[in-house]
Amino acid sequence: MSVVIIVNIITSLGIMLGGICMKKYAKNTSDHSIGFRTARSLSSGEAWQFANEKCGTAWTAIGAVCLVMAVTAVFLFSDDSLAHLAVLVLLTAAAVLSAVWVEMQLKKFQ
Repeated sequence: MSVVIIVNIITSLGIMLGGICMKKYAKNTSDHSIGFRTARSLSSGEAWQFANEKCGTAWTAIGAVCLVMAVTAVFLFSDDSLAHLAVLVLLTAAAVLSAVWVEMQLKKFQ
């Protein structure tokens, strides 16, 4: 099994777990140790809850979809490392873009 395949699966599971944790701790406005931590999200309890609900939902979905893609790519493209690398790039881009999307939505809390 290629290293990229293992990295895809672990990264997908990590993003999914991060999303679940964000959603779980979103309502806990007194403890900001786990969650979407930016200046805007920390500005109020309402912003913290909003950011973690939105980003948590997005990351859980992204992780699940990319996990399915990673496992499917093993069977469809077993010898094509470029296809597995494309899944990893897509996962990374989706996670970063979802964080940017949430940060842009937080502007309404200022």
